[in-house]
Amino acid sequence: MAGEWREVSLGAICSLIADCPHSTPVWTNSGSVVLRNQNIKNGRLDLSEPSFTDAEHFAHRILRAKPTVGDIVITREAPMGDVCMIPEGLECCLGQRQVLLRPNPEIADPKFVLYALQSQSVQHQIGWNEGTGSTVSNLRIPVLKALNIPTPPLKEQRAIAHILGTLDDKIELNRRMNQTLEDMARALFKSWFVDFDGIASEDMQESELGLIPKGWQVGTLSEILKIIGGGTPKTTIAEYWGGGVPWFSVVDTPAASDVFVTSTEKSITLVGLSESSARLIPKGTTIISARGTVGNLAIAGREMTFNQSCYGLRGKAGVGDYFVFFTVQRMVEQLRSMAHGSVFSTITRETFDAIRIAIPPEKSFRRFEQAASSWFDKILLNVQQSKTLAQLRDILLPELISGRLQLPRNSLSQPLG
Repeated sequence: MAGEWREVSLGAICSLIADCPHSTPVWTNSGSVVLRNQNIKNGRLDLSEPSFTDAEHFAHRILRAKPTVGDIVITREAPMGDVCMIPEGLECCLGQRQVLLRPNPEIADPKFVLYALQSQSVQHQIGWNEGTGSTVSNLRIPVLKALNIPTPPLKEQRAIAHILGTLDDKIELNRRMNQTLEDMARALFKSWFVDFDGIASEDMQESELGLIPKGWQVGTLSEILKIIGGGTPKTTIAEYWGGGVPWFSVVDTPAASDVFVTSTEKSITLVGLSESSARLIPKGTTIISARGTVGNLAIAGREMTFNQSCYGLRGKAGVGDYFVFFTVQRMVEQLRSMAHGSVFSTITRETFDAIRIAIPPEKSFRRFEQAASSWFDKILLNVQQSKTLAQLRDILLPELISGRLQLPRNSLSQPLG
C-alpha cells in the first residue's frame, strides 16, 4: 500500500494558506477569541486561558481569512511547527506568528494533514533549512507551501486519521473528566473551608480574619505544613543522572487538568540522590516552584525528588495531601505577591510564616481527605492511562504516516464512525 503513496506539497493539497496579520492584537478582557501560540500544543487547541479582542479589531484580523471548523493553525515561530485544528462552534481569529491552512477535502483529509504535520519527517523539514544546512527559527510561507506531505489515497488517510484520532479523543475525554473531578473537590473544599456552608451564625466566632467557625484557630500557613527543600546533584558527574528517580523542575509542571506529575524531563540515580541535597518525597506531596517562575503547582503522582528552586509541601498532624494542595492553591497569588529578590522572584520559608489562615479541627481534615481521595485516585488513573495512550499514538504516528505500518485492506472498506 505504501507503494501507492506519493508526496505532495502542502500548497498543492490546501485550498487556502493564509498568513496572520503582522500586527499585535488589541487585547481586551472579553469579546472575540484570539488564538495565541501558547494555546497550541501537542496537536491540540487549549483555550483554558483564552485571550480576546474587540469586534472592530476582530473584523480586521479576519480580512485575509476567518478560521472555520476543520482548518489547521500552524505556528511560525516561538515555537515553530506546533499545530491544532479549529473545532466546531469556535469563532476566533489568528494572533501573531500563525498561519491558517485549509486542506482541500477532495485531496486531503484535514485530520490526516494535522497528524502528518506532526510527523518526524515533516517536522524535520520545518526545522531544517536544506539549502544552508542549518536550523531555522522562523517558518516562512514559501517553505511552508513547499513542505512534502505523504499523501496516500483518501480512504486510507481517513482510516489513519480515525485510528490516531480515537486515541486523542480518549486522551481529551480523560482531560475533561479530570477537570470535572478536580472542580468537584475544589467546590467541596470551598464549601467547607472558605464559605463555611451549613454552619449557623451562632456557631461562628470573630477572629482577625473575620468570622470563622467556633473551635477553629487562626495560625500561619507554615503551621500546617512540613516544608521540604530540594536539591540538584552535580551535573558534571555522569553516574548521578539518567537513573530511575524522577527529578522535578518547573518545566515538568503538568497541565492544570492533570494536576499529577508522574514523569519528568530529567531523572537521577540513587547514588545522585544520596550524594546531594535532593530528597525523596512520597506520592501525594504538593510541589511548588519557589524561584524565578513562582507558584506553579503539581502533586507528585509517585515517589520522586525535585530541584532547589522548588519546595515539597506535606501536611502536619493529620492534615491530608489534598487539603494541603487546595489550601496552597488558594493562597498562591498571595505567595506570588510576597515573592522578592534582586534577580529572581523568590518565596522562602518565611513567606509561608507570614500568611495567616483559619485552621479547622483535625476531624475536618480527615473528612475532606476521605471525600477528595476517591476523586484524585480517579484523576491519577486517568493521567496514567493518557500517558500510555499518548506513547502509543507517538509510536503509531510515524509508522502510519510513512506507510511502514500498513492497514489491512478490509479495514479500509468499513465505515468509520
